[in-house]
Amino acid sequence: MKNILNTNKENFKEIYETNFNYVYSFVFLRLVANKEATEDIVQETFISAMKGLKDYKGTSSYKTWLCGIAKNKILNYYRNNIRKESFAYVKELDFIEDNQDIEFMVINSETREVILETLNNLKPIYKYALILKYIDDYSVNDIAKSLCKTPKSIDGILQRSKNSFKREFIKISGDELYDKR
Repeated sequence: MKNILNTNKENFKEIYETNFNYVYSFVFLRLVANKEATEDIVQETFISAMKGLKDYKGTSSYKTWLCGIAKNKILNYYRNNIRKESFAYVKELDFIEDNQDIEFMVINSETREVILETLNNLKPIYKYALILKYIDDYSVNDIAKSLCKTPKSIDGILQRSKNSFKREFIKISGDELYDKR
């Protein structure tokens, strides 16, 4: 029995070290650069994974399995924080995944900052609906289930979200090229 526990601990340590950066980046993006919440969710993800390692069937990669756990933690976070959220905007993205294209990141750094600030200035429901729709590629029905709303209300929320995002983006960036009113 002791030998199995040691094998699981060694196996989990390798899983953690191999996948931490990817899982952190996955969560960080979906929480719009909220470092504190990202750290909490990543920690919860790995704790759940450690507890569930004995039940892992191997039908997907560890990365996919961990991101599935993280996605559930993120959805719980969204539901719990839609009404009571206040983010501290992070100006610098200092956590970079090993295989990311640094040149691409430098070129788009300013745009990313404006997008993150824009998202952080939106109502939480608008922010989360946009993330689920355009980053996670959820359908309207899936978003409705995840956020405990009706599909019709999500349609309206997405429309208002896009309008709010556009107004806020123009205000922050000062780029009138995007203003086609």
